[in-house]
Amino acid sequence: MKILTDIKDAKLNNTVVTVGKFDGLHKGHAKLFDVLTEVSEGRDKVVLTFSAKPIDVINNMISRTLVTENEKQLLCEAKGIDYYISLPLTKEFLDLSPEAFVKNVLVDSLDVRYFVCGPDFTFGKFGAGDVELLTKLATYYGFDVIVVEKERYNNTDIGSTGIREKIIQGDIMMANEMLGHPYSVLGKVVEGKRLGRTIGIPTANIIPDENKILPPKGAYCTRIIVGGKTYMAVSNVGINPTVEDGRVLKIESHLLDFAGDIYGEIIKVEFADFLRKEQKFDGVDELKKQIQKDIKKAREILA
Repeated sequence: MKILTDIKDAKLNNTVVTVGKFDGLHKGHAKLFDVLTEVSEGRDKVVLTFSAKPIDVINNMISRTLVTENEKQLLCEAKGIDYYISLPLTKEFLDLSPEAFVKNVLVDSLDVRYFVCGPDFTFGKFGAGDVELLTKLATYYGFDVIVVEKERYNNTDIGSTGIREKIIQGDIMMANEMLGHPYSVLGKVVEGKRLGRTIGIPTANIIPDENKILPPKGAYCTRIIVGGKTYMAVSNVGINPTVEDGRVLKIESHLLDFAGDIYGEIIKVEFADFLRKEQKFDGVDELKKQIQKDIKKAREILA
């Protein structure tokens, strides 16, 4: 997959395109990507996405997201996307009229043949363009628009907002159902106090991106992917109040049936289910006993 950050660098030919923020790349997004693949017939599959939401740029703020930029790239690559174009939302871009967006971006830069979108897709300044206008412009410029109906779960449209709420509430299983893949956090293993090693429960610690949406502080049964292999694990999201000073939020994971040094390695923590809230124990021995209980429960859930 080729990654671009400037539409002027594209200059593509004969493409199939979808456009959006794609936060989380949930089942609804996957449905769009599947249609993109179905109609491609050898054409380059293009995802045009953005580094921020228009409302964030207008209000000069940064929203927390389900996926970081790197995580989104990896998910798109796994879906077989050929070109991943992530654009900064400049004032110039946000001021494009709907007609200018179609002509300058979709037609002149991407040479679109099929455009795939949901029924609520909007584009151009203030989101003034809708699917009806897009279809008219597509007829004029000579490409086809394919509108894909929303994916639903429990009689509700699947959307990033609802999934964010489930993650924040700690409802990992429901979030994973709507995502269509495990909610995960990618990060580099950093050195800690190595206390886990002294009690026979070593951990791989990562510091999440500050804009990444995280579940509530507590223990979770997880799977860790490192070096192309997957391990069952127990992970704690929090500050480890029993032995830490409470300043740095970390994800500390104890990999089951694993022995090795993975400091500096990139790992993927896939969340499966909630185990318990984070708590402060009377001492290291009590902490160890609870982690052993967590490990037993995690094995039962993940088996």
